[in-house]
Amino acid sequence: MDPSKDNSPKHGPPSRAILPPSLSGARGKYEKARSVSHELQNAFDDLSRKVEPELNPGEERQEPDAKSGLELASLGVELALKKKEEILLERQVIIEERDANLIGPHIATKRLRASDHRYVSAGDELWKQQQKKTRFDDPGVVRLLDPRGGSTSACLLALYKKCDGLEKTKKRPSTFRSDTLTYYAGEGSNFNEKSGRVWCHITGKWWAAYQIKATHIVPFFLDSDDIGEMLFGSRAPSLRRAGNALLLFSQIEKWFDTYHLIIVPVNSTETPITRWKVDIISPDIRNSPYSSDDYGQDLDGKELQFQNNNRPVSRFMYFHFIIALVRIKDVKRQGWQDIWARYYQQRPFPTPGNYLRRSMLLALATHYGTADMEVVTSWITDHGFDSPLMLTDEESTEAARRVHAAVNKAIARAETGPKDGSDDEEEDSDEGDSDEGDNEIDMEG
Repeated sequence: MDPSKDNSPKHGPPSRAILPPSLSGARGKYEKARSVSHELQNAFDDLSRKVEPELNPGEERQEPDAKSGLELASLGVELALKKKEEILLERQVIIEERDANLIGPHIATKRLRASDHRYVSAGDELWKQQQKKTRFDDPGVVRLLDPRGGSTSACLLALYKKCDGLEKTKKRPSTFRSDTLTYYAGEGSNFNEKSGRVWCHITGKWWAAYQIKATHIVPFFLDSDDIGEMLFGSRAPSLRRAGNALLLFSQIEKWFDTYHLIIVPVNSTETPITRWKVDIISPDIRNSPYSSDDYGQDLDGKELQFQNNNRPVSRFMYFHFIIALVRIKDVKRQGWQDIWARYYQQRPFPTPGNYLRRSMLLALATHYGTADMEVVTSWITDHGFDSPLMLTDEESTEAARRVHAAVNKAIARAETGPKDGSDDEEEDSDEGDSDEGDNEIDMEG
């Protein structure tokens, strides 16, 4: 963490115009935290040169003594925590500047996204330093996340491996789209005179196949049965199966993936849940078209239509709901207070319900700092569960960081599309349509 390589946005001196007190206060806190981070960085670098000096190419690094190693790791933990605090304060400055019309919404979104990446990186550094501190603090004990421990939980061992780059992320199954079409009976046929058409659950219409996406509810790269188990428990269906998907028109998929709309039960007392409806939680898409004659506002309150009795997994839908609420509060999206108040007073999901592990619910909701703890506590009480797999606070925080990193990646991909030369693991590789470049809307009711 070299300060010379710090790419964080630099906020210039305040304008001569009178600034809102909240913005002045936010800038002051941010600059103070930045100064402390800089001092800690210098102290960490000085100690690193003593404990872990640079070596010539042919030299072998010796293991530092426990006392010096513990001192360095402890300072590394303190520095990473301060870095995270600094980035959270920077995000508040960006939001205050946006609300004061000092920067435009597009610039604010770009800066917030950049801070997301740095916040995740700071969390990664915190995790690594915590693991070093644990090893030096008690070297005689095999820790839960130490791969040398034969009794280590499989899902936590996988988390450790991914952190240290020892395991590659599994790719999305190439049959995901075809499996989803089969699961939902979403592909037209000669029998129903819809051959070559694919069903959209939200619009309740048949569209040309290339216009419909098999949309993940929980990002697919969260799962290789490790993070998935931490979130949903060992009995939850795999995230890699069709119960973690919906068939959505391409523009609606983008809105779903970027949390402009959510899908909640029609009846909050129905168990199991068979009826779902759309809730628009962003004013930005109400007047935006998703086809030549249809707009976002037309989807608000619309009940999803299914071709058979199969439904998405309710735990996965609850995850999307919770992440949406966390994100709109984090970026202070217009109207977020009303949405939080509404869903605190009117619980859309059946209560009680075992949807997410309680420790993970807390970690996800507080990832970007203090949340409305009265609301979060109600989520944990009504919709959380405990299990024999008990996670420490550090493990829950680290798992939540990786979940948010995966969500950020999915949002960026939805907004910008895949980059040239990137992996096509998120694409529908078995679509089989040759007219994807056709921009003409092709729909049948």
